Parts: sequence; structure tokens; C-alpha cells
Amino acid sequence: MIKLVVSDMDGTLINHQSGISDRNLKAIQKLKNQGIEFAIASGRDYHGVRSILDQYCIECDTILGNGAQYCDKNGQVIMDCYLNKNVCLDIIRIFETAHIPYMIFTTKGFYTRLEPEYVQNMFIERGIRRFHNCRDDYFGEGRFASSPCNHLQMIHDFDKFMKDNLDIIKIEAFSLDASEITPAKKLLAHIPTISYLSSFDDNVEVTNEFAQKGYILKKVAKRKYLKTDEVAVLGDGMNDLSLFEEFQYSFAPMNAEQRIKELAYQVVSDCQEDGFAEAIDIIMKHI
Repeated sequence: MIKLVVSDMDGTLINHQSGISDRNLKAIQKLKNQGIEFAIASGRDYHGVRSILDQYCIECDTILGNGAQYCDKNGQVIMDCYLNKNVCLDIIRIFETAHIPYMIFTTKGFYTRLEPEYVQNMFIERGIRRFHNCRDDYFGEGRFASSPCNHLQMIHDFDKFMKDNLDIIKIEAFSLDASEITPAKKLLAHIPTISYLSSFDDNVEVTNEFAQKGYILKKVAKRKYLKTDEVAVLGDGMNDLSLFEEFQYSFAPMNAEQRIKELAYQVVSDCQEDGFAEAIDIIMKHI
């Protein structure tokens, strides 16, 4: 019997056009009514996740930064796996040399050595081109106003930044030209103690080598005295790969990466067609 359901957000539970559908919200409520715990596993930071969940009054535990943090429903960090600071400069030099914008996610805000306004504009333009967002979405009361790109701080003294009392959750780089990402990944392969993966073909997210969703969820399950076959997972991207490798009952929407669909226990409808709710129905009726 499934006792915990863990879902990716973007492209799985939500889509960029309509957020969390009524049917998916009802599916989450069904889990609650049956005493099945629900949690989120995302590449986003805490505020990025909460900015969505708060709109729907959803309270749940969260795996953040692709596995760099596990937080309870109150935002308390229960487990962490932060990036090794000693390799941070090597990572960002790869992106700077290739003129690829990047953001450093830390426990005390978001940083870059580039001009913050430039990174912000590039991130917004990517959202417009890839997800058909509107520029107004990123400002004022817009749905993406809390995006890290709007809160970037410029690093003027890198040595001082490294000595500050903060931890690095992940470094995310992105490009308007997806072909720039693959060469950067090849260079990242030579840096020890890191893991890197892409949510989309035009971005790459760098974390600690052990900061992966599936790895930290396995620890969470043990902490909750759950067996792996009592946990069901949902995801669509390569940053969900470890979830599908570590947990038997895995569900992928039709829009998922091919590798994810190949590993899935079952492929369900596209995210736009409430594949999440379909997966919950299967879990509650057949597992």
C-alpha cells in the first residue's frame, strides 16, 4: 500500500500556462482523505515552491534544489546536501567563458558575478520564448514575480562571498541557444564532487554529486519508516531520473523525457491533460 506520494512540479503537477488544475487539486485532497502523505520534489528553491503552493493552500514537505534540501511543511530544513564551495569558481568560470547566464542559489539569496539586470532579462526572455509567458508575469503581482531572477545580487568580491556564512544549494545556467549547453556539460564532467542535469535542453543545474531527488527521498523514506514500495513518485525531466531509478512505483506524463518514460512503472496522460490526477487514481485503485 502506498503511504507517500512525491511529485515533481513543473511539467508534472503544474504547467506554465494554467498552474495546478482543479482535477489535480482534487487528487491531492483524495490522498489527504485516505491518509496518504503528499510531498513535492522540485529543482526550485523554497520560495519558488511556496509561491505556487500558497496559491492553492497546499501544505506539505518539499525536496528542493533537485535534492539539496529536504524541508518540512513549515520550511524547516531537515536534511541538506550542499554544493562544495571549493569547486564553485570552476563551475561559474565555465559559464562565464561561454557567455552563458547563471544564478547561484544559496541559503541566503541569489547571486551572480554577471550584471543582474542582464541575467534577469535573459531569464525572462527565455520564459517568453519557451513557455509563452508574458513579461508582465515577472513583475508586480505577476505569477512569476518571486522568480530568483528578480532578486539577484551581484558578487563584487568572490573571496568574500565564499567566506560568507551561507551554503550553495545549486548553480543554474540557461541559454536562449540550447546548443551552448552541451559543450558546457562536457566541461563540467571534469569537476569532482558535483552532479549536473537539465530540466530542459536549454539549461543545466549543478549540485553536490549526492544532491539528487531520489537519493534524498530514500533517506526521507527511511526516516519515516517507509519501504520503497510504499512510496510512489511522479516526474517528467532528467532531474527526476534518480526518483525513477530508486522507486518502483513511478509515473511519467506523456510529455516526459523518453528515458523517464522508459523507466516508468506507468506512463499517464500529458501534464496538460491532468496526468497527475490519472496517476493518483491508479495508485489508489490498483497499488
